[in-house]
Amino acid sequence: MKIALIRLEDVGPGGYYETAENQVKLVAVTDHLYRQGVPFQVAVIPRFVDPSRGIDRSMADVSDPVSVGYLRMLRALAARGASLGIHGCTHQFAQSVSGEGNEFYEADCTANCPPDDVRDTLTNHTKFTQSYAYRRLTMALTQFHAAGLRPDWFETPHYTASPTQRSILEACNRLIYEDNPADPRSRTITYRAPATPFSRGTFYVPTPLGYVNGASVDQDVQRISEEMRQYGEEELASFFFHPFLEFPFITLQKDAPPIYSEYSPLKRLIRNFKADGRRFRSILHLFPL
Repeated sequence: MKIALIRLEDVGPGGYYETAENQVKLVAVTDHLYRQGVPFQVAVIPRFVDPSRGIDRSMADVSDPVSVGYLRMLRALAARGASLGIHGCTHQFAQSVSGEGNEFYEADCTANCPPDDVRDTLTNHTKFTQSYAYRRLTMALTQFHAAGLRPDWFETPHYTASPTQRSILEACNRLIYEDNPADPRSRTITYRAPATPFSRGTFYVPTPLGYVNGASVDQDVQRISEEMRQYGEEELASFFFHPFLEFPFITLQKDAPPIYSEYSPLKRLIRNFKADGRRFRSILHLFPL
């Protein structure tokens, strides 16, 4: 079977998903996927931080109307079959903005740089549970649980973490939905053996087709469609997509369904994948835990 996977990326309680209008538009996007029989994944940023605007907003904050609307939206997505995953806790550090900044160590970072964890964290349980990477992950889990939701997988922001931090994150997650750093060109699920006694090993589900860049939408829709056609039966035609790119193609109406252009980038991609005989699957059907 020719399998395809789609992940909706960087969905947090702020930024593009802060207004009620855009929350409704995101539900409209997933309504279309649902009607098309397309299972989908959502990379959730549980806490949105924008220091320049004084924003630090949790997905589970019942006193914040934005969070309340956001959580209602997430539950609507889950009701449409979405598999939700943790995409960091804040997807930022220091003065960077959620969705833009790094959250874990990145060797080439020059500003707002997250710390690394020491190597002996991997063999000392106390240091393991006190490590930066472990604490960020548990904060994200706390947000999910407070919201009454369960994450199915994990994804590092920008696919970056130090080797030590990655081993910590692998120990806490059997399924990581990103390219395996040890096999970054893989088009299939790969396995990483435990790097710490606290791990059972981790499976990686890659996104070898990349994503649609907002600065080159038409070119990337064409590129992904052409590359997908070259994939074999056993290879995953897997990509991620920022759903706010659909918003200019959606017009909300009072007391009527939204008007949703057939020329939107995501609709074009779905049509192209289906025309090639690709069948979209949930990550959990692909890899039931």
